[in-house]
Amino acid sequence: MKNIIRNFIFCILFASTTIENVFSVETLKVDLSDSIRPATHCASGALYGITADLPRDITGLVASLKGNVYVQPAISGNGHQQPIGDAFDVAKRLQGTTGKVQIRLADILPGWPYRWPGWDSWKNSVTQIIQKKLNSGYSNFDGYEIWNEPYGTWQSSNGDFHSSLWKPTYELIRKLDPNAKIIGPSFAYYNSSRMETFLKYCKENNCEPDVICWHQWGSGGFIGAVENLRSLEEKYGMKEHPLSINEYSSETHTYEGCPGVSVPFIAKFERNKVESAMISWWFTSLPGRLGSLLTANNEKGGGWWLYKWYGDMTGYMARVTPPNDKSDKVDGFAAVDKKNNYASVILGGNSVGDVNVVFSKLPAFMGGKVHVKIERVTWKDKDTPVASTDLISETDVVLNGNTLTIPVKIESQFYAYRIYMTPLNVPQTPYRGEPFLVPGIVEAEDYDVAGQGFSYMDNESENKGGEYRKDGVDIVQGGTGYAIGYTEKGEWLEYTIQVSATDEYTITANVSNSSELEGFRLFLDGKELTDEYQIPQVSDAWREYEEVSIATAQLEEGVHELKLQIVGSYVNIDWLRFEKVNSTDLKLVYEEDENDKEYRYYDLNGKMLKSDEIYEGKHYVVIKQSKTKGTIVKIK
Repeated sequence: MKNIIRNFIFCILFASTTIENVFSVETLKVDLSDSIRPATHCASGALYGITADLPRDITGLVASLKGNVYVQPAISGNGHQQPIGDAFDVAKRLQGTTGKVQIRLADILPGWPYRWPGWDSWKNSVTQIIQKKLNSGYSNFDGYEIWNEPYGTWQSSNGDFHSSLWKPTYELIRKLDPNAKIIGPSFAYYNSSRMETFLKYCKENNCEPDVICWHQWGSGGFIGAVENLRSLEEKYGMKEHPLSINEYSSETHTYEGCPGVSVPFIAKFERNKVESAMISWWFTSLPGRLGSLLTANNEKGGGWWLYKWYGDMTGYMARVTPPNDKSDKVDGFAAVDKKNNYASVILGGNSVGDVNVVFSKLPAFMGGKVHVKIERVTWKDKDTPVASTDLISETDVVLNGNTLTIPVKIESQFYAYRIYMTPLNVPQTPYRGEPFLVPGIVEAEDYDVAGQGFSYMDNESENKGGEYRKDGVDIVQGGTGYAIGYTEKGEWLEYTIQVSATDEYTITANVSNSSELEGFRLFLDGKELTDEYQIPQVSDAWREYEEVSIATAQLEEGVHELKLQIVGSYVNIDWLRFEKVNSTDLKLVYEEDENDKEYRYYDLNGKMLKSDEIYEGKHYVVIKQSKTKGTIVKIK
């Protein structure tokens, strides 16, 4: 009953504060040239946010958020504190994502406060968990959180917390898993005197945690807590510890995962280089919601879309200065990606009114004109799904110097807003410095250099294949070397080509495909070159590639922009070959090879021949490969 009354009072306080925080105009300063650190998505984790079954779609609902660290019980089920969310089940589900698991050891025990079984029983249980972790084969564990909220869950009748529990458990972990990260004290909230007692004991007894953690209720008090911690570390001659805020929310869990409430948390965590932060979760009957980013029916809520924006941030986090850093009012966080040519700023907070977002020192790649898109994500409550974000406006802005002010109207303290800026007229150049020669082969992975929205469009910001190039295009090993893969409808790539002579050309592709519905189409200088072409299914998809004839088209002599657009998802494309329909001309096509002694055979159209295609009477060239050039050896 006390908790109900407390939460009711918090709701009233939060609502009344919101009414008072209507302002005329505030200023949010953004220095896009000041890099805090690379984008880490430090605050994108959750407490008990994943279970063995939920969220159902790990790829679509979890991986796409670029989740960081999830706190999970060391073991769950009957006889333990949590009924669901075993750390090992979750670590298994998160394989192949960015997510890591922080193991909460205290959840081995039942009850609240935890029912202490004595050191011997505790030691045996912790030893079993450590051995299970070491034998699991999983590499995505973050570390061990020894205890949880000790001033509320450790009873004095058990003995002194520091000497009876913390130090011997610390030493047990160091002995059995010496390279593991140890995290603590995990206070229910930051308290200066308690933190000083803990740090003093750890310093004197050689048991400092690798990471300091506590739970943060309300974003306004976070900066003061960090300042106090740093002063204590200095007082006791300690280095600055990395920080993990392994539960965070507003003072009332009603607003858990709310976009407007979450923005100041993320902003302050990023500015202070927090290592990991997890959205809280107090609703044991509704597990696996990523900290209330999903509804009770596992649908996307407004919070999910905010954290998707956050997950899409790449490059580096830039400096943002709010009107008042020691409040939960308007705040923001920003990212700049010079490779993909964009800047992204997300703002919100416990305020309603007009905000001038003032950009200083715009990066050089923005040039003299930028495209500015302003979007909004709404929120009603935890269980109201949100289908998508809303577009507020799109504008092309001519820059006067390297500063810019963009006004944003915050309509609700529950909403969050994104400003997304991209330059116009970005120079586009061939990947290898020279256009592809036609007739010849256009390697799919060698699309032009310019970045997202200019030389390519990819639906995700990471290279899912992890090969060859470091931008958003998904490249895999396959075919004759590398190929584009994980393709999705609507994505496209552009290539600069040089056609040697006006003529009719046949177009062939080397592809792999698992169904009959995937394909692509080609454009030349913005005009349709081919119809939509559906690639036939390959019998051993993703391992074998087959050559398929795409079309015959008239090409004009000169330099052109070739665009390859995906019209059906998940086709892998190795290369496109252009051959004159009737040709006797010799065109040399060079492919890099690390082996200087390699010889390859090409016909007079530049098609590389297989060994069984080389026979007497066939016209071909022999090209000696080197790392820098191809040399014609002889013509037959």
